Amino acid sequence: MAKVTFTGIGIQNLGPYRERQFIDLRVRAGRPIVLIKALNGSGKTTLLTCLQVALYGSKALGNTKNTEYEQLIRSLHRDDATGPARIELSLSIEADGEREDLTLSREWVLGSKLVEHLQVERGGTPDLQLCNEWDEFLDGILPAELVQLFLFDGEKIEALANPKTLPDMLRRATEAFLGIGGIDTLSKDLVAVERRVVLDAKKMGNDYEQAKQEYEALERQQAAAVAAVEILAQKQGGAKVKAIKAKEKYAEESAKAQRSGLAAYEKATEIRATEQQAREQVASAAASVREALADPYSPLAGLGDLWSKYKQRWGDEQDTRASRLMLTEIGRRDCRILQDIGEKVSDKARTVFEQALRADSERYQKAAGRKLVLCDAPDPESVELLINAADARYRAAQTDLANAKARLAELERQVAAIPAGEQLADILSELEHHAGNQSRAESELESVQRQLAEQESTCTHLTARTNAARQRMSKDFQGQAMDMKAIAAAQRTRSVLNLFKDRLLASKANWLSDKITEEFRSLMRKKLLISAVKVDPDTYEVSIISGKGKDLPMERLSAGERQLLAIAVLSALIRERKGYFPVVVDTPLARMDRSHREALIRRFFSKVSHQVMVLSTDEEVEGSVFEEMARHTSAAYFIEYSDATRCSSVGPLNVPKAT
Repeated sequence: MAKVTFTGIGIQNLGPYRERQFIDLRVRAGRPIVLIKALNGSGKTTLLTCLQVALYGSKALGNTKNTEYEQLIRSLHRDDATGPARIELSLSIEADGEREDLTLSREWVLGSKLVEHLQVERGGTPDLQLCNEWDEFLDGILPAELVQLFLFDGEKIEALANPKTLPDMLRRATEAFLGIGGIDTLSKDLVAVERRVVLDAKKMGNDYEQAKQEYEALERQQAAAVAAVEILAQKQGGAKVKAIKAKEKYAEESAKAQRSGLAAYEKATEIRATEQQAREQVASAAASVREALADPYSPLAGLGDLWSKYKQRWGDEQDTRASRLMLTEIGRRDCRILQDIGEKVSDKARTVFEQALRADSERYQKAAGRKLVLCDAPDPESVELLINAADARYRAAQTDLANAKARLAELERQVAAIPAGEQLADILSELEHHAGNQSRAESELESVQRQLAEQESTCTHLTARTNAARQRMSKDFQGQAMDMKAIAAAQRTRSVLNLFKDRLLASKANWLSDKITEEFRSLMRKKLLISAVKVDPDTYEVSIISGKGKDLPMERLSAGERQLLAIAVLSALIRERKGYFPVVVDTPLARMDRSHREALIRRFFSKVSHQVMVLSTDEEVEGSVFEEMARHTSAAYFIEYSDATRCSSVGPLNVPKAT
């Protein structure tokens, strides 16, 4: 089951709250209580009402009319409001190990008719589907009829201890917890089925003759439809043969016409236009060839071996020029070296050194002595790239020209083969005649097929209606015995369901007796006042057994003790509810003395739920009671009302540290 926790509530323009007031309702582990203190008239009851309305809307008031809900909202809406009335409730829901944070807001606009806007946000994003299904979603966690057991007014809770009203409340709450409403719904459905079967049986006599006449009429219509289908099927066969022959004849004449040049005649305009395009493509290709030949590098592609010799000669002359430059530089170097040596070395050493320098320069003499015949020209490698590109363009243009001429020759042949129109006049007339025959045969076949399909559909429909009428007569007018058996079975089922419901409630009554006794005795200061609280398994009436084993009338209990009994009943019911839901109680301690207040805090508020909101007056929780509650409190607030502004504001309340 789900665990629901309120994390915060904001209220605006409702009751004593004008400007938006926000209360952080988060609690810590081991400290389930959020205490909210206020003087009477400051807004405690309004806060409780806003919690109920935010969750359930009009269903928070029970099975009341919408007018009562509208009157409630209008009575809470402030006359001096500058904007819409709004409640915003933040809550977290934990189920199957996962947690979701939801924000639920209701906003009202007053006019001739109250307009309510509901919005549900999941993780900060509006969820339209969850908003539309909110009532069903929340009823799956806590049905609306049980909300008064979890969010209740402590001053009114004593009414639960009324012997006249308590049994009905206990029974309804237990049925809601157990989902027994489904049993009642099933019983009502069975009663409706029984009544319908009885009424049908009474109508059988009058309906038999009418059903028989309808069935016989359907049989006649079905027979006529079957005969029409057979006739049309035969007609369809003849139409198919006729259409096939007409198609074959047209195909034969068409092939004959094609052989006589009809295809070429029909495409004469297209062929001539294509021929003209081919001529233009030949002219364009020839222009491309001329343009490629006009490239100055194109003729060089035909030099062959001569180009290779030129490249070799060009390289040799480049070496010659380099050698001449090298000799000039070497001569200058030798002069500088000999001048630098001067008289520093002997004549013999100078002679040897001069010979070495001369031998070094002689290596370049041969290359430098070659004759230069070529003009200064670019590198043959770079020129060769341009030559290759020009040759490639020329060859591609030649190929395109050859292809264009070949295509033009083929088209000229086709144009020459086109016959004259007068040569095909008789062939075209005959072909048109056979095409008309084929079209008429196909139209006739389509018409017959359409009529056959419509008649077959009618026949199928009539057959289904006839069979259904036959089966219906068999069931309706020969199955009275089965109907009686069905009625008897339904009655037995209702008896079993009622017995099951009574026994289930009886078993739960025994559990409630033990649980209420345990809760009541833990809250009572007088431990020996009672020995047990009994819930009758049949009537759910509650009786108290005194410590001496005698009946103790509820009237003998004090007001505070009756309130404790009511709270014990609530505690037992709340603990029976599987799952976790916050408990909110308004003014719970007003009629109790200090001892009972402390016991209620220890035994009820600190344990009944994982989150408990206590709305108290300024005098209910004071002194030792306040200290006792502080042990289990996560947060405390004070609602203060201002006569000057006629508004309430919420502020923090200091809570003493638990010792």
